Formats: sequence, structure tokens, C-alpha cells
Amino acid sequence: MLATRSSAMTEPAWIIKWRAREALKNGQPEEAHRLLEQLNAAGNRRAFALRTDVIRGYLDRADRSLKNNVVENAWSDLARVEALAPDDTQVSGLRERLSTLGIAEVQTALNAGNPLLALQAAARLKERAGQSADIAAWEEAAQDWILTGEIAERGDFTLARASLERIRLRLGEYTDGFDRFEQDVLRREDRFRFAWNELQAAAESKNWREMLRRADEVLAVAPRHKEAQQARNRAWQVVQPETAAYRPEPSAEESSAMQDTAPNHPVSPQPPKRFFLWIDGVGAWLVCLNSRVSLGQASPEGGPIDVPLFADVSRIHASLSRDSESYSLETSRDVLLNGRPTSRGVLQSGDRLSLATCSLAFALPVPGCLSATLTPEGGRRLPYAVDGVLLMADMLVLGPGEKVHVRMPDLAQPLYLFRQKDSLGIRWQGEFSIGGERCKDRAMLPPQGSVSSEAFTFAIEPVSR
Repeated sequence: MLATRSSAMTEPAWIIKWRAREALKNGQPEEAHRLLEQLNAAGNRRAFALRTDVIRGYLDRADRSLKNNVVENAWSDLARVEALAPDDTQVSGLRERLSTLGIAEVQTALNAGNPLLALQAAARLKERAGQSADIAAWEEAAQDWILTGEIAERGDFTLARASLERIRLRLGEYTDGFDRFEQDVLRREDRFRFAWNELQAAAESKNWREMLRRADEVLAVAPRHKEAQQARNRAWQVVQPETAAYRPEPSAEESSAMQDTAPNHPVSPQPPKRFFLWIDGVGAWLVCLNSRVSLGQASPEGGPIDVPLFADVSRIHASLSRDSESYSLETSRDVLLNGRPTSRGVLQSGDRLSLATCSLAFALPVPGCLSATLTPEGGRRLPYAVDGVLLMADMLVLGPGEKVHVRMPDLAQPLYLFRQKDSLGIRWQGEFSIGGERCKDRAMLPPQGSVSSEAFTFAIEPVSR
């Protein structure tokens, strides 16, 4: 290696210049730049003409990148050429063009109604071109825009409305996307006020079914409204069936016979902490009931992992914990949350988790419900033939539409799996059978078995370690 470097340093200047010009012909100005630095280090005073050619090579390649809409490459070439000629008028012209494109990117994101994308574009532009008055105002507007959306989701529309005018003043003339956002907030506020008043009236009269319906209406426009979530849970506990059996109660004679032949240990009706949900014609899911779920390496002997992964992860790589409001991520190894390294954080619907070679999409598809979905991306990652993982809180919604945990487009109305104390139940408007026993509207489920009707068939099965 030393001999090669020494040989290169002793090449005649004319050969080095020839090699540099060949690199420029092949669209490699950075190689020509390296050779120019070699000439400068050797004290060659005739390298000035080559310097001009290298600058031209960078500028030409940046122009080609811009024509092909590869702006990132043009910014990279600008950084390189500015090291050679920071005061060159052509270089300054390239910077001005790129800065104009960066400003236009921020404007386009704002007009499209995407403040998060505008913030990201503004951050890139500040890093490359420095701060400007327009960018600072747009950045503050985008931050307030995002915050206002979160405030509206909590149902505080009075506070949300107060910030709308402030955002408009900072945006200036770029308000197309914001106009749509403002109109949406005001429409949601009208729906919220009506549904909230009706919810309070239903709560006062203890009309539980009406209370449940109105809570759903509130959460459709303000999905993080705590009081509506609490009202919905309270109404759900009353509306759902209070008692247990999916089988008919035995007679006195049958009870006596059962007691005579019963084993010494009690038979628990509790569902397992993990079970498979198999839905004919739709798919299969791993359902986890614990409020804390671990993710880690799948192994033949099983083990304590709730969500085992076929990936280059540690035995217990991370965990998700559910409280009364959200899910928290805690990691013991490297995890990327939306592309950024993290050791802990609160998850939002739409987040992406990357554990080594495995990526999972996290979602809370049903407003006001804390049951979540984890969907592997890029192929099968679990040692089971399942489509994903369901983290079940109070209930799972199966049915048509988008705001469901499992999409069943052929159902005319949603089907609910719910938790009642230590048992699972089903609620569906119609007749169905559980293990051959006919039921209607609602019933409790056994720890293992099948449920069928004319519209659907599914089975639950405990996961054996």
C-alpha cells in the first residue's frame, strides 16, 4: 500500500491532469477534485485551469440532477463545489436555485395540508441554507398546526379554534391546505358539541345503549377525549352480558351427578393470555391479552416471549405496555421508531417499529378503543401462520370498513369480541352457534372452540408454549 501511494505521488503532473480530465469526461468530478488536491499539495502552480474544469464538472452534474428531479444529489455537489469556490457567481447561483426549490417544497407541503412534511422540509433547508424569516414563520405555523390537531383530538375545540387565526397569520398566502384543515376542525366541533350534549343527557338518564352510541359519535371526531372514553367503557360494561355460560345451565340432577364425578381440582373458564383467532376466508391472528407484551427471538423451545420473531433480535428485545390511555415502548436492544433510534417512547397509530431485520406497523384503528394491531412488514416474521398480532384491551371489532381491527368486508354489520372480567364474549346482532349450541345477539366463549353463522365462521385456540 505504501509503495502504491508513493508511486502515485511521483507521477508527472501532466499524467495526473490527464487522469483528472478523463474523470470529468466520465462524469466523476469528485475523482478529478481528488487529483487536483494532489497537484495542489505538490505545489503545482499550473493546476488553476484544472480547478475551473472541476468546478464546471460539479455544476454540470448538479444541473443534470435537477433535470432528473434528484435534488439531494444536487445539494451534495453544491457542498463539494463550495469547498473549491465559495464566492464563484455560478456556485452562488446554484445555491440560490436549490434554496428556492427548498422553499417551494415547504410551500407545497403546506398547501397540501401536510404540516409534518413541511416541518421536515424546513429542517433540511435550515441545515443547508440557514434560517430565513419566511421559513421561521412557516415552521412555527406547522408546529402549531400539528399541535392544534392534537388538541382537537382531545376534544378541546375552544383552544383549537383560538390557535387557528394565529396559524393563518404565520402562513401568509399559503393557506389552501390550512383552509381545509380549519373547515374540518369547525365541522368536527359542531358534531362534537351535539354528540357531547346528547352523551351527557344519556348518562344522566342512565340510557346505556344511547350513551354507548353517543360516546362513539364523540370519539369519531375527538378520538382522545378522556371523558367520552370513560363513558363508553362504563356503558359497554352495562350493555354487554353479565353472565357466563355459552352452554345451558345443568339441571339439579345433572349438577349432582357432575359433583359426584368432578375432579378434585377446579376447571378454569379463563381464556389463555394468548390465543389464535382463525377466521374462515379472511385470515388468522395471534391475540395477546396481557397489558404488557414482550417481543423477541423465536426459539424452538418457546419461552416467555409473547410475540416471537424470526429475525436477528435478542431473546427479549423490546416490550409494549398498555395503560388506560396509550402504549409505551421500552427496549433492551436497538430499535428504530419511525426510522430514529429510541430506547423508550409513547406509540402513536401509524408508527413503524424496526427491530434489526424485522419491521412492524403499529395501529389503533378504532377511535376510542385501546386494542391495537401489530402487522409485520416485508413477509412472514412470526413462527405461526398468522397475518398479524392483535393486542386486545377491552374489545376487538371485526367487520366492514376501515375502522376495525380485522376487516371482514362480507359482513353487513360489525362483530365484537369483548372481555368481561376473566372471560371472552361475542356480540353480534343475529343468530350463531358456539360448539353446536345455538345463541343469539351475545354469549360468552369457551377457552377453545368454534363460532359459526350464515355470515361467518371463526375459531379460537390457545397458544401452547
